[in-house]
Amino acid sequence: MKDIVQYFVVNGDLTMSPGKVAAQVAHAATQSVFAYHKNADYAEWLESGQTKIILKANEASLIKLKDDFIAIRDAGKTEIEPGSLTVVCLPPMEKEKAKVYTSKFSLYK
Repeated sequence: MKDIVQYFVVNGDLTMSPGKVAAQVAHAATQSVFAYHKNADYAEWLESGQTKIILKANEASLIKLKDDFIAIRDAGKTEIEPGSLTVVCLPPMEKEKAKVYTSKFSLYK
């Protein structure tokens, strides 16, 4: 069985409360269901526990990813400016293949 995971990359340049980060990742997860459900690894990922890994990166790094993956921008109703890039979500994929996108990022803590 392949080691399939889904990565969410949070913008570490923004000051967001833990609840705000959770909401932004939830927005990305919701959108990913619609965008990635036909992805080749999606069914296997669902069956294998739906592993999600939350990473942190600077905004410049997220900008490089945003056109290829799901990018979440905030509405600006609470903590941050409208249009702020908060999270980029990759599709479920083999962990080894994801390293090309994620290897420079740290775990979000």
